[in-house]
Amino acid sequence: MKSNKLLKLTLGVFFALPVTLFIGNGLVASHLSDRVEYELLNEDLIACGGGGGNSPAAKKAKAARKAKVKLTVKKKKLAEAAAAGQPTADLQAEIDALEALLEKN
Repeated sequence: MKSNKLLKLTLGVFFALPVTLFIGNGLVASHLSDRVEYELLNEDLIACGGGGGNSPAAKKAKAARKAKVKLTVKKKKLAEAAAAGQPTADLQAEIDALEALLEKN
């Protein structure tokens, strides 16, 4: 078993290593020189990031979506509180405020 591994290692050293050195270094050197030349000749600026919804309209739409979700949750809580016989004045005030916010948008 050890002689088999030794034979594979020997073949690897005598065949694969020199081939890798001759072919691999040529490819790396060629790619490296092309890359340096490209960087020197091209001064392209790449824009990273972007607005991504930072406009006022996008912010307003996001706030409206959040308000709709909150309104739905508050209405559900109001119905549960009314069914349980608990006071609902605070929830009703919050619902009115959210509806006013949605109407304004």
